[in-house]
Amino acid sequence: MARISDRRRVASVVLRGLLTAVFLVAAGMKFAAVPFEAAGFARFGYPLWFMYVVGALQLLGAVLLWARGCVALGAGLLAVLMIGAVGSHLLAGDPILMPLPAFVLLILLSGIAYARRAELLPSSTETEVQRV
Repeated sequence: MARISDRRRVASVVLRGLLTAVFLVAAGMKFAAVPFEAAGFARFGYPLWFMYVVGALQLLGAVLLWARGCVALGAGLLAVLMIGAVGSHLLAGDPILMPLPAFVLLILLSGIAYARRAELLPSSTETEVQRV
């Protein structure tokens, strides 16, 4: 039983590490106003300032993936951003392969948020203390 728990913990750390790297790079590209990013936001019809907001939210989500008790919140935030990315690609009429990376990230982030959902709910002892 301990082996399964250790494997899950290692898998969680590795997955969060990979996702953190992806979103740190993505946020950095937005803050650097890489032409590819700026052109994409313009093509979707978003103002340039929105690119910086998305970059800041990606950075925040990546940090929250490592904050004790906030992993589900970070994964949820990033998942919402990926919903926006998938929707933007689809509404822009992009080929179906264009939103695929964002969709895969959405699935992974949703899995983390679901697995860590207990962080978002008050524990029974906290609820009892609040009642007293």
